[in-house]
Amino acid sequence: MHHFDVVLKLLLRNSFARVAGRPVARWLETELPKVQKPSIDMLGETAQGELIHIELQSGHDDEMPFRMLEYLGRIGKLHQRIPRQVLLYAGREPLRMPGEITWADGSHRYQLIDMRDVDGEPLLASPEPSDNVIAILTRLKDSYAAVRQIWENLSRLPGEQASEYFQALLIIAGLRGLEEAVQQEAQRMFTIDLSENKVLGPVYLQGQLGLLRQQIERKFGTPPEWVEDKLSQLSAEEVKAVGFRVLEAASLEDLFR
Repeated sequence: MHHFDVVLKLLLRNSFARVAGRPVARWLETELPKVQKPSIDMLGETAQGELIHIELQSGHDDEMPFRMLEYLGRIGKLHQRIPRQVLLYAGREPLRMPGEITWADGSHRYQLIDMRDVDGEPLLASPEPSDNVIAILTRLKDSYAAVRQIWENLSRLPGEQASEYFQALLIIAGLRGLEEAVQQEAQRMFTIDLSENKVLGPVYLQGQLGLLRQQIERKFGTPPEWVEDKLSQLSAEEVKAVGFRVLEAASLEDLFR
């Protein structure tokens, strides 16, 4: 989940109140001071001084209730306040994780948000670009129409800012299998060669890499780290060449020969 995780954290700094209904006034340090130095995903504080702890998940984790309980204790000890906790799920598969853990003498509950249950229309209509991008994860009347609207909204931003949000959109779209729809909409809106465009070129390359990663994973399973290192160094033309090799390659090594 690494790429999704990083992008979602950045977007949620502006959009958390619209997603979860809890406004955060400032964001706090997320590393917990222990021997193993575990890090939480996000920790914020409301204007009233209430702590909000947020964990992001794109897959199922049987240990999540135990992790949330552990984080509760460590955050509470560090800040001398018990946080309100939110587990935000953005995965493709149906949500199967519980929102509580119980034992003989008690229980611990936390807010569980499945992004598919969040109404995406207010986020699409928002003037905040991070809201627009996050909307692609939510409940939408028409995902493809939403992609078109998001592109139109982001295209009005200044060049460098537009590039950042276009790239975030491509990464986040991977959680819903919509990378190709995002790229097709880009081609529809721009008659230029996207791979040569200064603003959209890096975005286009990230989208192509996302599709290539899916092809590789379908054929060979989850690739090792060395494959990701190789992919990160490819140009747009090289990505296309490797994509053609996937169909006939007998091994991962064959892809890069």
